[in-house]
Amino acid sequence: MERNQRNIGAWTLGLDIGIASVGWAAMGDKRLIDLGVRAFDKAETADKGESLNLQRRTARLLRRRLWRRSWRLTKLARLLKRHGLIESLTFFKEQPGFTDSTWVLRRDGLDRLLSATEWSRVLYHLCKHRGFHWFSRAEERKAEDDAKGEGGKVKKGLAHTQALMKEKGYRTAAEMVLAEFPEAQRNKQGDYSKALSRVLLDDELRQLFAAQRQFGNPHAGDDLETALRGTSDRRGGLFWSQKPALAGKDLLKMLGHCTFEKGEYRAPKASFTAERHVWLTRLNNLRVIVDGVSRPLNEAERRFALPLPYVSGEKFAYKTLRNALVKEGLLPESFRFGGLSYPSERQKADEKAKNPEDQPLVRLPAWHELRLTFQRAQLTEVWQLIATPALEGQPDLLDQIGWVLSVYKDDAEVSAELAKLGLPGGDKVLDTLLGVRFDKFHALSLKALRRIVPLMETGLRYDEAVKAIPEYGHHSQRFVTGAGGQRYLPPFYDGRDATGRMKFREDLDVPRNPVVLRALNQARKVVNALIRAYGPPSAVHIEMARDLSRPLDERRDIEKLQKEFKARNDQARDEFASADCFGRRPSGAEFEKWLLYREQHGKCAYSLEPLDLNRVVEDPTYVQVDHALPYSRSYDDSKNNKVLVLTRENQNKGNRTAYEYLTSFAGGELGDRWRNFVAWVEGNKTYRQAKRSRLLRKNYGADESQSFKDRNLNDTRYICKFFKNYVEQHLQLASDCDARRCVVVNGQLTAFLRARWGLLKIREDSDRHHALDAAVVAACSHAMVKRLADYSRTRELEYLREGFPDPDTGEILNPAAHQKLAERFPEPWQHFRHELEKRLKTDDVDELRTEMARLGTYSDDDLKALRPLFVSRAPQRRNGGAAHKDTIYAQPLSLVKQGGVTQKVPLTNLTLKDIDRLADPHRNAKLYAAIRARLEAHGGKADKAFPATDPLRKPDKDGHPTGPVVRSVTMVIDKMSGIPVRGGVAKNDSMLRVDVFTKGGKFHLVPVYVHHRVKGLPNRAIVAFKDEKEWTEVSGPDFVFSLFPNDLVRITLKKEEFLGYFAGCDRSTGAVSLWAHDRAQHIGKDGLIRGIGVKTAVSVQKLSVDVLGHVFPATPEVRRGLA
Repeated sequence: MERNQRNIGAWTLGLDIGIASVGWAAMGDKRLIDLGVRAFDKAETADKGESLNLQRRTARLLRRRLWRRSWRLTKLARLLKRHGLIESLTFFKEQPGFTDSTWVLRRDGLDRLLSATEWSRVLYHLCKHRGFHWFSRAEERKAEDDAKGEGGKVKKGLAHTQALMKEKGYRTAAEMVLAEFPEAQRNKQGDYSKALSRVLLDDELRQLFAAQRQFGNPHAGDDLETALRGTSDRRGGLFWSQKPALAGKDLLKMLGHCTFEKGEYRAPKASFTAERHVWLTRLNNLRVIVDGVSRPLNEAERRFALPLPYVSGEKFAYKTLRNALVKEGLLPESFRFGGLSYPSERQKADEKAKNPEDQPLVRLPAWHELRLTFQRAQLTEVWQLIATPALEGQPDLLDQIGWVLSVYKDDAEVSAELAKLGLPGGDKVLDTLLGVRFDKFHALSLKALRRIVPLMETGLRYDEAVKAIPEYGHHSQRFVTGAGGQRYLPPFYDGRDATGRMKFREDLDVPRNPVVLRALNQARKVVNALIRAYGPPSAVHIEMARDLSRPLDERRDIEKLQKEFKARNDQARDEFASADCFGRRPSGAEFEKWLLYREQHGKCAYSLEPLDLNRVVEDPTYVQVDHALPYSRSYDDSKNNKVLVLTRENQNKGNRTAYEYLTSFAGGELGDRWRNFVAWVEGNKTYRQAKRSRLLRKNYGADESQSFKDRNLNDTRYICKFFKNYVEQHLQLASDCDARRCVVVNGQLTAFLRARWGLLKIREDSDRHHALDAAVVAACSHAMVKRLADYSRTRELEYLREGFPDPDTGEILNPAAHQKLAERFPEPWQHFRHELEKRLKTDDVDELRTEMARLGTYSDDDLKALRPLFVSRAPQRRNGGAAHKDTIYAQPLSLVKQGGVTQKVPLTNLTLKDIDRLADPHRNAKLYAAIRARLEAHGGKADKAFPATDPLRKPDKDGHPTGPVVRSVTMVIDKMSGIPVRGGVAKNDSMLRVDVFTKGGKFHLVPVYVHHRVKGLPNRAIVAFKDEKEWTEVSGPDFVFSLFPNDLVRITLKKEEFLGYFAGCDRSTGAVSLWAHDRAQHIGKDGLIRGIGVKTAVSVQKLSVDVLGHVFPATPEVRRGLA
């Protein structure tokens, strides 16, 4: 046993894993051992839900592109200096600006000798602004297809300028630009109408060298021209040099290896076999509902459907498959696809729902792109020679084409590799394929896929096909639960590669979704911390948030639907409580019955007799809520499985489905009871297809029942399976218990138990509810599930449900039912609910110990170790990021003293108040008056005042609008702090940390930003409402500690004390903001306490919090740089 580890006997671990939290609970046989919450920031951007890595990667690529451009211009300056054109390498950087236009010099260079300075300016200008160029035909074709995007706009602009050159006979691009665009020669604000091709500019450069040599320019020799333009391959020379895309051997260095065949590279997603695998997975998992019976496609239907996506468009929709199957006579018109959310008839009539069959069943983008490429090139016969063998089980050639077009990017490389394949059609086929590229890869290799896909062709699902291959089968088979050889869960990473990046372990197929990965990694840390504290658990129960792996837009859509659902329920409750109805608020059970009564139009679902609404609400013996698919056979407690029926009908139905019950009457399936029921269900416009299919389901034998139970009991998503297998494979559970298990439970089951035990779960209150969820998950044992099924089988479930505490008030509405519920379906132990609520909500340690001592289940040592719940938050100790915001503000000399800056503002963003802040009002009085007049004429709406169709022109001295078009103006910002960047000022980006100093008996705060990595750590502390130059100077000996976001700090003032996680510092006032540890809504504003002054505080203490929420003093610190 490890030092300080407590011997607590057998215990169960419950985990509630969400997007930004891990709730956990350690549960013994008779008491809660410990519980808590580990919170962390989501691994995505708040606005778009994009990966943080994507944001960093985009910024890094931009920095590298700018650096390469800067380095190219530096090399150009060195070249020009060697040839005697300039005297200093800093010549172009030091020039304040020439009065004449370089565009004019470029035009004049064809007709006269240019001086050395003029010639150097022309060369520098051309190499700096060298135009657009695509290094492969595939890139160019992609831009053509992107008509509305940036690439499409660029392509359109290039075609426009090229047409002008040809139509009007301009000699060079400069001559055309000066003639066609005399007012502005550069593209601005997303306008690419003046876009120039690099090929066109290279031709201009060639003509200029030829002309200058004729005029006797000594600096226009062949050696300089070759150094700039290279040879005719358009690759060498400073003008053409460009870093190629990651491809070939360099790409293979970065490409991962197969899950099964470790020595093989992953297959391109564009390969035929990879796309075939995707289609077979969808096809073999597809289920159809025919006449109430849910089943997979039979062999004839599957064989008919298999070739269909290859002859339709890229997106093969459910509706397309439906039409084909019905037309062939294989399925009736009335069949439905399983798993789709069909709208009710009322939703269809209101036009609020889309046809779910419009969504694609499968996409085969590579197949169809290649097919259409051959078709456009009039090579259909050649395509048939390549495609037909692949469809007949010989995909080697098509797979190799996909490999070449995915791995290689350069046209010359692609052409050389394709030539090795011996393609039919010769050079024309090679030339055609140069317009196609792919870039994504599958998780498996072609070698593995070629073993798996043939098995799937016979109808096996992917998991069944893998199990059929002995060498692969262990990846899908269950591990012996708790038999792992490690005491702790190992990391998901296995060191770093040569570039310093973290490498995933090869023996784990780790989810690559960064949101999921961060959540699972935090869960791993919690598990290991609990094992250190209490030893290995005997069982691990896990619940994962349904939206954990969903993208942000889907989560927002779900949140919107949840809000709409809540609003409808609130409206319905108000209607129930109105004077025209019952005049009081309904209980939870009454409200459920009332909603079902309205949904069923006041009829019993099984007998179709009219129901008396007053008796439905007031008489608990009159009607009952029944599960159409019996709960004991489905574990389905969803609204789609519930109907309101007369009590006698429910008693008579027993443990049967609606079909089994109603066909037991005279006539069976052809009898009136079943036929009337079918007509009633089909005619109910409020029923969605999911409910109809449950009510009318016919085949519900043992296999179907087990499938439903598994789906409703266990969460079968990939991430759940991964974490379950990860725990089972590696973690050695306690050996002193026979019931060692690791299960991922479904949220429906835990919701049922929460309701049974009267545990109110109000998410808006604080983050503590995650620990409540974890405790319920830990208590969700298999014995508890079996007991629940047994009671539902004896038809006592509905009566037991009447004993649930009301979810809104906690009131016991049916004491008799509640008493029976407690006897027959007890809590995990006596006083469980009371104990859990006190452990969750009590913050005073003495009060908590007193309450727990009354229960009699805590020993003296247990009470001594007891502590209130404290939410642990992962600190953000990052040292990098953006040094400053993107916008750089100009700072004229006249504004330096006051710290002011200027900003270019588009006219379409102006307001009437902004006009008084525009620069140089005495020089631009007429212009500003014209702007004001336009804004006032359009009610201050700038977008209407300055439309693109009616641009504003600068007034002349007489006030007539004859000058150039004005699109933006300069506005003055009186005071702005920031960092100097390229002659201007940029705002600081996020504050990394705050360094706390003491000086003269007071506390001082020094904000630290990313740019201090270069400039060195600052030594000035904030003085409220003062410029940074006037801040207090501090020194090293005065340093106390650094505060990063989510560091725990206690601030003691003369009259009050604050304890919370550091949220930020206001650099204008020196006040700090703290988060309450649980972000309780009643503290501060939604858990955030703002404006805490620390300068005159009695004490400011930094504390450490471990993963389990244990708080202890932080260790002394030495001030460290941002390495």
